Amino acid sequence: MTPGQIEAHLRADVSWQRPSWKLGTGTANKAEFNEEDILDPLDILGATRHSRAERAKDAARQRASAQTAGIPEPLRQPLATLDLTWPVSFDEVKSRYRALARQHHPDANIGDAKSEERFKAIGSAYAALRVHFTRQDDFVS
Repeated sequence: MTPGQIEAHLRADVSWQRPSWKLGTGTANKAEFNEEDILDPLDILGATRHSRAERAKDAARQRASAQTAGIPEPLRQPLATLDLTWPVSFDEVKSRYRALARQHHPDANIGDAKSEERFKAIGSAYAALRVHFTRQDDFVS
């Protein structure tokens, strides 16, 4: 055997001639921790783990219902399209519409079908909100 072969044999013998890898380079290192993945056959973690998850889900539901509470039904979809929250003024709607219209305009995004559809949705959402706010102005006058 040559000295190189002897060295390779000794290095392989350190790990009982099994392949080895550097620590921290496998896929397990990149995995996210998820509490629900823990196997708990004796239910040691018990209700606290599940109640914490349920509380988080309930809080998310309450936030979602609080965001839609008080919004007139015909305005929910247009406000979501423009990424606005209620209450909102017409000036805020107008400035948001202008920003999104510039961003998704077909001349700025030539050939992008998604952007063109988004531009159409933004236009119809703005039209619905404009009608709502002009009707309110008619009642105030």
